Amino acid sequence: MNLATPADISGGWDPAKEYEAIAFEFYRCCLTRTLLSYKGIAGAPGNVPAPDLAAGPPTVSQDQLTWTFKIKPGIHYGPPFQTTEITAQDFITALGRLSSAEGSAGGYPFYFSVIKGFDAAKGDPTKITGLSAPDPHTLQVQLTQPAGDLPFRFTLPATAPIPAAAAKGHIKDYGRFLVSTGPYMFEGEQNLNFKDSPSSQKPVAGYQPNRSWIFVRNPTWVKERSTDSLRGTNDAFADRIEVSIGGQDTDLANKVDAGQLDFVYGGVPPAEQIQKYSADPNLKDQVHSDFSDAFRYLSMNLAIPPFDDIHVRKAVNFIVDKDGLRRARGGPLFGDLAGHIVPDTLEADQLKSFDPYASPNGAGDLTKAKNEMKQSKYDTNKDGICDAPECKDILAITDNAPPYPDQNALLQANLTKIGLTLNVKSGDRYTFMYAKCQDPKAQAAFCPSPGWGKDYADASTFGEPLFSSVGIGSSNYSLVGASSSLLKSDGYKVTTVPSVDSKVSQCSGETGDQRVTCWANLDKFLMTDVVPIVPWLFDKTVNVLSTRVLNYTYDQSAGEISIDHLALAGGGA
Repeated sequence: MNLATPADISGGWDPAKEYEAIAFEFYRCCLTRTLLSYKGIAGAPGNVPAPDLAAGPPTVSQDQLTWTFKIKPGIHYGPPFQTTEITAQDFITALGRLSSAEGSAGGYPFYFSVIKGFDAAKGDPTKITGLSAPDPHTLQVQLTQPAGDLPFRFTLPATAPIPAAAAKGHIKDYGRFLVSTGPYMFEGEQNLNFKDSPSSQKPVAGYQPNRSWIFVRNPTWVKERSTDSLRGTNDAFADRIEVSIGGQDTDLANKVDAGQLDFVYGGVPPAEQIQKYSADPNLKDQVHSDFSDAFRYLSMNLAIPPFDDIHVRKAVNFIVDKDGLRRARGGPLFGDLAGHIVPDTLEADQLKSFDPYASPNGAGDLTKAKNEMKQSKYDTNKDGICDAPECKDILAITDNAPPYPDQNALLQANLTKIGLTLNVKSGDRYTFMYAKCQDPKAQAAFCPSPGWGKDYADASTFGEPLFSSVGIGSSNYSLVGASSSLLKSDGYKVTTVPSVDSKVSQCSGETGDQRVTCWANLDKFLMTDVVPIVPWLFDKTVNVLSTRVLNYTYDQSAGEISIDHLALAGGGA
């Protein structure tokens, strides 16, 4: 199977750092097994966790604070640890790495702060007092407060077991020394020599940063596939998966048309290609559009004027031409216009009709935007135009790849109508845009090109990483919840910003219907009383496949093509 992806992933394939949807799918389908995982299918059933390395569902104490996982015996790692059985201690090793600020930089350690001792461990697994292994096949987890979504959290790649010997000395580059537990491994994994000192070890040949990923069969999994009820029955059809990194969307699309690539992974198909395939009866079935439980948004930094003023932020929500942004991306095939934050599938449709900034045809409303701006301290003469010096040359950090240049031009035209002008700095999505928007010290005022998909099928995966203080430095670009000390140390003149930490904590502890309602209420509160972002699209993943690709399946859990379900006409790698 031959694929291409426009850019390398940001975390270097280290499960503790990697936070990209395209990586999540490769972990699930191919490289790692976790206590619980997914079947790689579409729709609501694809979001349901099922036992993977766990022997069954966890048992839970009456107070919801102690969870016990039983682990299947007799499952081993890929080479060179093919004789090493996966045990409970290996999960503790993985979470120990995740508790290190250096080891989880850019990742999602906040999901595990609820485990006793996790935050204080700082890389030492023995200090996570809430994790214990009463025997090799039992993992016990003790929490500081109830977390009804804990089974989901143990589907995340960062919880995949790691042999202790492999983790030593690779706090920064474990991705190139990753030991597989799934159907595939990086080519050359069998040649890893962990007996050498870490600095002398040679990384796998199958991962060349910014050049290529090559996955081959994991012989251990092939022998033990009967233990895998999620992937073993799906066959993991391809023997070899080659992914080239880089290239322009149009050039990559041409290679798909010519049969040189089977599809472009994580890219945006050009409009011309979609139109051509959709109009051809022999090709139209090769175009796929699937809701991804994700959204796209514009982020405003509440610690930088004029976005410290809620009236400016509301005016921006009113003025943005959401449908124009969608057209620049490719039109309705790419999603539905968004009026709030969390996809309706994760809120039981409680906010399906809620949109406090609705406008005719989603094209923006200048009158309402000006009326809101008139209430701002940055509109000195109250004419609906932001006229203070802070309204000019606002630093915007954005992606330089299509469709973002066209979207940025539209946004600048929209914002000028209410007196806001942008100083646009653009670059690679991963090494520039995400790096700058994630770093509070970079003082990015406006980040107009991020998207966010669920980490698992619970609204907490929007509320916690995007809007609580624990997400600052990784996924919270708006700095909602930032402390005064952080703002001061990072050089901000604004001294306080709103916080929803207490509301996030409340919702995280709820279960059942009350949990869903709590998150829906927080979504509404964020959109009316905090307003840190402009949500504009409930995203669909669009893929154009070569005619070699058969048996297309969408993985709802990752929001990407289900790679282990794909087959190719005539066989082949």
